[in-house]
Amino acid sequence: MKSRLTLLALIIACGLQADPRPWWEVDYSLDIDYPRMGDYKWDQGSEKIILRGRGVNRKSFYMVDLAVGDTTIYLDSSVFNHEGAYVPVLRWSLSKDGSMMLIQSKRDRIWRHSNTGTYYILDIGQRSLSKVGDKNDMLRNVKISPDNRWISYIREDNNLYAYNIKRKREKKLTRTGSETILNGHYGWVYEEELSGFDGYRWSPDSKYIAYVEEDQSQVGRFTMIDELQLYPDVQEVFYPKAGSTNPKIRIAVINVQGGGKKFVKIDSEADVYYPWFEWYDNEVLWIMRLDRLQKKWQMIYADVVSSKTMEGITETDKNGWVELHESNKILKNGLFVHISERDGYQHIYLERPNGRFTVPVTSGQWEVKEIVHVDEKRELIYFTSNKRSVLENHLYRVRFDGTGMKILTPESGVHRVSMHPNGKNFIDSYSSIDQPPVIKYRNSDGSLVRVLGETDLSKFDLNEISKPSIVRFVADDNQTVLNGIVTLPQDYKKGKKYPLLVYGYGMPGTQIVYNRWQAGFQQFLAKEGYVVFSMDSRGMSGRGRDFKNLSYGDMANYLAKDQATGVRWLIDQGYVNEDKIGAWGWSGGGYFTCLMLTKNSDLFSVGVGVAPVTDFRLYDTAYTERYMGLPQDNQSGYDSTSTMSYVDRLRGKLLLMHGTNDDNVHSQNTTKFVEACIRADKPIDVMYYPTRNHGIYGHNATKHVYKKLFEYFRLHLKIG
Repeated sequence: MKSRLTLLALIIACGLQADPRPWWEVDYSLDIDYPRMGDYKWDQGSEKIILRGRGVNRKSFYMVDLAVGDTTIYLDSSVFNHEGAYVPVLRWSLSKDGSMMLIQSKRDRIWRHSNTGTYYILDIGQRSLSKVGDKNDMLRNVKISPDNRWISYIREDNNLYAYNIKRKREKKLTRTGSETILNGHYGWVYEEELSGFDGYRWSPDSKYIAYVEEDQSQVGRFTMIDELQLYPDVQEVFYPKAGSTNPKIRIAVINVQGGGKKFVKIDSEADVYYPWFEWYDNEVLWIMRLDRLQKKWQMIYADVVSSKTMEGITETDKNGWVELHESNKILKNGLFVHISERDGYQHIYLERPNGRFTVPVTSGQWEVKEIVHVDEKRELIYFTSNKRSVLENHLYRVRFDGTGMKILTPESGVHRVSMHPNGKNFIDSYSSIDQPPVIKYRNSDGSLVRVLGETDLSKFDLNEISKPSIVRFVADDNQTVLNGIVTLPQDYKKGKKYPLLVYGYGMPGTQIVYNRWQAGFQQFLAKEGYVVFSMDSRGMSGRGRDFKNLSYGDMANYLAKDQATGVRWLIDQGYVNEDKIGAWGWSGGGYFTCLMLTKNSDLFSVGVGVAPVTDFRLYDTAYTERYMGLPQDNQSGYDSTSTMSYVDRLRGKLLLMHGTNDDNVHSQNTTKFVEACIRADKPIDVMYYPTRNHGIYGHNATKHVYKKLFEYFRLHLKIG
């Protein structure tokens, strides 16, 4: 059966607030349909995508020819029946050759990324669905081997297993797993801050598996309590706080067919990270070693047969930290393609393993964000960059020798691209302040094939949208230009002064201000009569190593100074009521809020901080020490960064909200801040969300957060 799906079934309806009531209660009389790609994967054998259906078609999969828009049934719902029952598809992936589909039908969250689930394997050609093993639940990090013979996974005992698909037999590959010894996956701090949750790699020939063995035995445990039970449940997480003992990592290689395991012998200091490792060929591993303070990384090359290792490329930053990039590429000719800051900005380099052959592919006072694709045959590198503007992101193409650079996404704005594995085509999703989201299908030279989706504004009055403006002003050094974005009230009248709401994050190496479509929560706030503002302080990303490193050792210094400069600049424009200025944010933005209401209390009178870090001594090692060093070596910097150092300055209204089971930013942060307020005799409002994690969701929690947030500002930052 062949049909044509409207906009390729890629359209998801999203709402724009156009009602004076709180956004969570609005009946959307005016909606904007934003085009978004659905749940899809590239077909390896063609320039098509395999797309999961939506709505009534959610149980089927379709093959979509993007070039012409034709759609055919790929897998109908009957395929996903096992023993007379439909198997729901929560997540899915394809084998390397596209002949098998791995299906996750049940999902139980562990931390932010990791989860366990129930898995099935679908032989697409035979249309046959089978379980992954007899005990088919609580599996994590499930993969199909490159040769399609095995499915590998980790069980609750923290051991690595391989399941022979043809023989339907399970093989236990490791036996050291325990509460504190993890095989093939990482604990909390690596998952959150460094490597994600996937801790093993199949060799290309499917003979070996390289995996991490993480020892958490010396890591401190943080306790979270569920008091909703008659007798509270206790959950412990191995969580190394700044300055405390980290988990120990070893990398091992095991022969799947038998023969035991070998640990890779790396001569190194004991207290290091291993954030990245990949196979170069069937016998050689590339391993990145990162020192604890994250001022130096080095590539290690390990031959798993001879057990010989060689130290290779190194990068250092003595005045800050080295950035880690996940888009490193290992080429067939042995060259390593990666992003480095060695010249002061993030750029692409081609290097030999020993570092004796180096080609700087890109250069200039701009930054490469990601290496998207490498065409080894044509010697072309495709990458995203802010070359055109620090406020934008575009796809570029350049030759290995650095010549022939070409922009492939000409329209202004922020572009996100998905390139076919063969590099011949890509999907380009973009928007700007002036342009609502658009999705285009392009050839590898940037030429347009067809438009996949556009935002339909025909039924919407654009006058209902307060168009944001990019603003620029000078920092207190009288030379550094800072960027901000302002949204004025929809009924703005010149000469009238309005309350100001500042949304912030401000953590090192991040960026808030972009030239992209902004029709979200800020539009609701603007309609309610607020001036809405965000800015990027010194120490944030996109403008080179020296700019970023200004935040090193004291995250509060420039964040407080520059935000104050931005607010005073707005006051000078004549449309802000300087007696009605509020701040809000989540996580790092919660930290920002507490800092504004304490250190910058001469400007800010109302704040709402959600899940805030209040003292970075309470946060994890890998994140905090990257920007602050060790607490024992930088006491003054930690004191200066701590919001509790400025509690005595608090004079306005401050509301903190926190989930009691937040494994990321522990509610301990809020509790300690409350204690500091009590000792300083400062009033504070607090809302705890029982059993909720960092995202504070489930059973009406998110709605409750935003309702309380808005009502707090409406009460204490009255319009008029």
